[in-house]
Amino acid sequence: MKQMIDETLWAAYASSCFDFKSPIFARNFSIITAWNPESQQLPESENCANNKRLLEKICQYEWACVRVGDIQFKWIEESFAVAADLETSLQIAREFGQNAIYYVRQGQLFLYACVDVRVDHLGLLSEKIYKKLE
Repeated sequence: MKQMIDETLWAAYASSCFDFKSPIFARNFSIITAWNPESQQLPESENCANNKRLLEKICQYEWACVRVGDIQFKWIEESFAVAADLETSLQIAREFGQNAIYYVRQGQLFLYACVDVRVDHLGLLSEKIYKKLE
């Protein structure tokens, strides 16, 4: 039987904000990380090594660095926006032990589970961009 994502964890994923370090020009793209597989916190050195392996896997696609975090950016995971189709993105994320990915279709943000069939529409990506309080 496939595992299910805990409701509290799913809610945390759904409330994430995004900080793009550079633009991505694709109309459709995923946001994937290799940090903290199965939501088990790892040391930063292991997370960075995992993301380096992920970058080797995605370098054939258009990609950009993006930080994903909670609304105050107290919790952050270094991630990548990747101009790959949904199925490829889910497959890559599963290889890196991820529970879920984000997928953007023409500005609309979706949260897709990697471990079951759950998907939620989260609204416009532009409304989920991290804004640092001055």
